Amino acid sequence: MSGPDIVIDRLSATLRHPAEEAPAIEDRLRGPLCHVVGGRLEAALRGLRLPPGRWCLSRLDLTLPLDLTRPDPALAQDWSLAVVATIERTVREGAGAVVHYRHDVELLADVVTGLANGRTERLWAWRQTGILRPGDPSPDASPGAAILTALDRHPEQAAAALLRAADACGLAPLDRALGRAGWQRLAAALAVPEWSEPRPGPDPDPAVHQSTRTLAAALPAGSRLASLVRETGLRPTEDTLTAWAVLLVAETDPAALHRPPRAGLPLLLAGALRALTGAPERQDATPRPVPRQLPPPVPAEGDARARKRDRARLPAPSAGADSDPTDRPAPPLPPPATRDGALAPPSRPGPAEGPRRGHPVRATDDSGARPTVRAVAGGLPPEQAPGGPDPLGGIATGWAGLLFLIATAAEAGLPERALDEPGLAARPLPWVLHTAGRALVPGIVAEDAALLALAGLGPARAALVLGTQEPTPEELACVHALAADWARATAVRLHGGGPDDPDGVVAAVARRPGRITAEPGWIEAHLAVADTDLAVRRAGLDLDPGWVPWLGSVVRYVYA
Repeated sequence: MSGPDIVIDRLSATLRHPAEEAPAIEDRLRGPLCHVVGGRLEAALRGLRLPPGRWCLSRLDLTLPLDLTRPDPALAQDWSLAVVATIERTVREGAGAVVHYRHDVELLADVVTGLANGRTERLWAWRQTGILRPGDPSPDASPGAAILTALDRHPEQAAAALLRAADACGLAPLDRALGRAGWQRLAAALAVPEWSEPRPGPDPDPAVHQSTRTLAAALPAGSRLASLVRETGLRPTEDTLTAWAVLLVAETDPAALHRPPRAGLPLLLAGALRALTGAPERQDATPRPVPRQLPPPVPAEGDARARKRDRARLPAPSAGADSDPTDRPAPPLPPPATRDGALAPPSRPGPAEGPRRGHPVRATDDSGARPTVRAVAGGLPPEQAPGGPDPLGGIATGWAGLLFLIATAAEAGLPERALDEPGLAARPLPWVLHTAGRALVPGIVAEDAALLALAGLGPARAALVLGTQEPTPEELACVHALAADWARATAVRLHGGGPDDPDGVVAAVARRPGRITAEPGWIEAHLAVADTDLAVRRAGLDLDPGWVPWLGSVVRYVYA
């Protein structure tokens, strides 16, 4: 396990001596300082112990008594250790200007939220991290351009960060900052061109059109963005509605953005969002199949019958007539989500310019250093990190290993197989993954945090897969076939030729205690070091997947 990387913007030192003593010889600190920047400080910083995440310190001041009769390497060692101790104490006590981001999606969302609201108290921290740089558009004069610049630097995390920001500040400030052109540019960056340039026209296949109508009703019903659109009171243009439709898909079915959309789907989604704003319906568009008003949010207590049904084991496929997917009611919108862990209080802005040494992150000494510290997994245990979703670092589950199946998804044909299957055309990919997970681990409850995370979801966005219409026999047959192949692929990865009981192999891999943190754009499974499985490790199942495009999220495994 390695320590954090450190970048020091500027390191300066002032030598003061007692009034009764003669001044030290000129440049007495030059030698020790050369040793500090030449490797002593870097070596000392390897032992820095910080909770995981990004830590930004605007300035680090320390006073260090030095015996100038000692050799330069010894003085450099004392100096370096004092810098490390001061960083740890500053972070622990929260003294001065300290900002903590648990991960990069949270950082990017904070930038977007701050710029949209005209709040730039953390500009110094944003510049430390490199998300905003000298020469970028002015955050004060051109906040929309600054937002787009920041998002362009992290395109994979742009949608999640924008959705987090919308949840934190609402759509109105973002709309003021971005405007019609900004929304269009974002949509073009998130999806293939066909999503941003929908063309109205008849659907040549009525059966496909029916499933598309059903899907177009289900996606807004499982979207937090749709709730925000309903709350905002804005009257967006058609181009803006089309861009919002792309964001909605990025939230609810991100894999769909990497291929041309189904005929009519972008227009159907834009129509659903228009209905939520209360704006009049377009007169130049072909069919508006979605209802003009979606059902109200789920009550706090939920529907007891729906909960009971969702906890039941997934039934095996059975023969019988398929139900018409257009008869399925759309699931209700989820209640408003709360903002994730609070960040450190705003601090006064400060310059962040100056020559750099080292790389990715900052810490300093005395007057003028602008530190950013990025702690990787290997600092304090996650449960000790401030600002986490809960004191223990996520939601407990007995099936944390279920996420290891992401490593064998491609061998089972995912996600393309689910996206291309006509029998699953009325369902978004998260529903398919969630249902396949229940088939793979029959004893798991529908609300299990690991099962939701396998679908790229957390509890706040679970409405997309919970409380939906029961699957048809055709859908069940497709999902069970997919799950069986997924189990076989996992067994082959673990045992070469594969055992006779792939379902048992999956159960053994999946059944391990842990805690799941699932937020937009970021999923972590926290497991105990004692539960490390050498067979799983050799098969590469618990290697961090990193960015998973079809989940729209970074996935990490943290052993502590």
